[in-house]
Amino acid sequence: SSGINAEYGIPVWNSIHYGNAALMLTGLICIILPESPHWLLVNRGPEEATVVLRKMARWNGRGDMGDKIQLETPPTTKEGGSIVTLLKSRQYSFTSLRLFYQWFLVALLNYSFLYSMDKVAGAFIVNFMIQAVVPIPFGVFTSLVMRFVGRKKALFINLSIIVIACAFCMANINLGGGWTTERFAVVIATKWGVGCNWMVVTLLTNESLPTSIRATVQSTGSMVGRIGVFLAPFVGKLMDISPYLMYGMFIGLTLIGMLTGWWLPETRNKDLKGTIATKGEMELKKY
Repeated sequence: SSGINAEYGIPVWNSIHYGNAALMLTGLICIILPESPHWLLVNRGPEEATVVLRKMARWNGRGDMGDKIQLETPPTTKEGGSIVTLLKSRQYSFTSLRLFYQWFLVALLNYSFLYSMDKVAGAFIVNFMIQAVVPIPFGVFTSLVMRFVGRKKALFINLSIIVIACAFCMANINLGGGWTTERFAVVIATKWGVGCNWMVVTLLTNESLPTSIRATVQSTGSMVGRIGVFLAPFVGKLMDISPYLMYGMFIGLTLIGMLTGWWLPETRNKDLKGTIATKGEMELKKY
């Protein structure tokens, strides 16, 4: 995003990167953050998890609760969180593959629309600023849907918005005032569908997998998403050949995302599993 701003609005591009580097320093706060007690319980036993929980109790002014914390060792611990461990579970390996496609799809669409935004009507910087604001109200809406209706329903709503937005782009009807259906879809609708889907995919990834392999799948999914980021500039070039080709491809890829998402588990109000061997594994149900 900083590179796009530099190219279209700010001539001194290196100052932007200095600012970004300074903001990244805020990540150093992770040094003082404790490890996840759930992860510690599963992978290292109750002693270390208890220490962290007592520290968290003190930080929240509930030090009196610290001595009352009693944890038991889970039935299966130190299961391992490697890809090999994941592949040994047929259920979770297929779930992970479906999630990986969602990571790839959301990254590819997000950056492809971003790179092609200068080809739609209106000033680029205005479109870019509108895109930055859109996720705020629709992000709240998506959060409410996930909380009260379901994660998968939020996923399907956002994917449906993307399909409808691409159809609007292909129609490209003049709405007046410098707006066309393509501009409206790229600047507003796609940012709703794609931008808000980051939240849904991230939450589904965290809740669909046991603690022992959750971090592995999360990081691998993010890595798979980078493939979509890498391909985005090349996909955006399809606009120069034919907008119908690019938007048609996006509709096809999104429909595949809806098909693969159909078989993802609904995780709303479900207990998180500690290990692959945990009894009562999450039941896979159709949407």
